[in-house]
Amino acid sequence: MPTAAGNQSMDLTITGLDYAPPELNEQVPFKIKLLHMLPGQDRPDYWLGELLKPLFWLKDDRRIQVEYVVVCARWQGTQIEQSVQQLPVGIAYATDHSQVTTDTLDFAKCEYLAIGLAHETSTQPAPTAPTPIQAGHDVQ
Repeated sequence: MPTAAGNQSMDLTITGLDYAPPELNEQVPFKIKLLHMLPGQDRPDYWLGELLKPLFWLKDDRRIQVEYVVVCARWQGTQIEQSVQQLPVGIAYATDHSQVTTDTLDFAKCEYLAIGLAHETSTQPAPTAPTPIQAGHDVQ
């Protein structure tokens, strides 16, 4: 099972959201520790991530604590990798704890929630101001 950057830990920070429920917007920014890739039926590059601070989700008038998410790069030709900045990602909550221990993605065990703007922050802080980069990283 591929792990983040080989055996190194990789963190993503979500600094913005689109098409998200209001309670999730109120919890930005949030940080995700990527655990390993989860191949899905439609693509091989979903990632299981553990939230460094649990999020809460309002569903059917209940407050649910969420500890794990599944993320993937939103645009074809982009990917979650070291040093990526301003990368649009899809975010889903892992709603069934058995998803955490399986090697493949089961869409029935997740709830798609939002589009987020992700920054790899294992080696650098998330930017404080928007940049013109839409995916990948700036080459200086």
